[in-house]
Amino acid sequence: MTAPGPAGGGPLSGRTALVTGGNQGIGLAVVQALARLGARVAVNHPTRQTRPEGPGRLPGGCFAVQADVRDSAQVSEMFARVREEFAGLDILVNNAGVFPRAPFLHLGEETWDLVLETNLKGAFLCAQQAARLMVPRGSGRIVNISSSAAFTGSPKGAHYAASKAGLIALSKSLARSLAPHGITVNTVAPGTTETAQPGLDAEGFAEKGRGIPLGRVARPAEVADAVAFLAGDASAYITGQTLGVNGGQVMAP
Repeated sequence: MTAPGPAGGGPLSGRTALVTGGNQGIGLAVVQALARLGARVAVNHPTRQTRPEGPGRLPGGCFAVQADVRDSAQVSEMFARVREEFAGLDILVNNAGVFPRAPFLHLGEETWDLVLETNLKGAFLCAQQAARLMVPRGSGRIVNISSSAAFTGSPKGAHYAASKAGLIALSKSLARSLAPHGITVNTVAPGTTETAQPGLDAEGFAEKGRGIPLGRVARPAEVADAVAFLAGDASAYITGQTLGVNGGQVMAP
C-alpha cells in the first residue's frame, strides 16, 4: 500500500523518505521540508510516548513508525513497514540522536554506550537497510546528521562528539561503497541550533549566538534546508561530503 502524497507537485514529488528521530527538533523540521517539496515521509520515533501524530504535527503524505534505532530487530520491522507503505525508499535521513551531558571524569559506561549505540550504531543499521532497498533501483540519497562538536569536541560531551565524528567517517566509507550503485551519502553538521536543550531558554540561545560570526544560533528549518538540498537532484554529483550549517562557528580549512 502506498501512502497518499501531498497535494501538488514539487522537486521531490514521487520520492519517498524515512527520517529517524523525526518527531521533534531538527528531525521534525526535516520532515516538514521534505514534505513541502513533495516527498512522502515515514517519520520514525523511539517510543509510544514520542509519537508525533496530532493536529498540525505531520504534513500530508507522512506517517509515524516507532522503532528504537539501537535495536536491529526493531529497525528491520520499521523497514518492513516502509516497504509495505512505499514499496521502496529514495531518501534516508539519519537524524536520531541523544546527548545526555556528562563531564568526562563522571561519564559512565552505560551513558557512553547509550550515545554511541543511538547516534552511530543506529545510523549504521538504518543505512544498511536503506541501501538494500536503494541498490536494486540504482539510486538513492542518504544524509546523516552529525554536529560541529565532531570538530570542536565538547567538555560535557566526549561521548557525543565521538559518535558524531564517527558518523562523518561512516558517511565517507558508505559513500565509497555505494557510489557504484548511484547512491550518494553526505553529512550535515549543524552548529548550535534552537531546539529543546536542558537549561537553555531564549536568552540562553541569544547569549550563545553572540559568539557566532553570524550573530545567532541556527533555526531547525535552516538545517532542514541543507538536508533537503542533499536529498534532491541538485546534489547529484556530491557524495562523501560534510556540510556545516553553523553560521561560521566552525570554518573548514
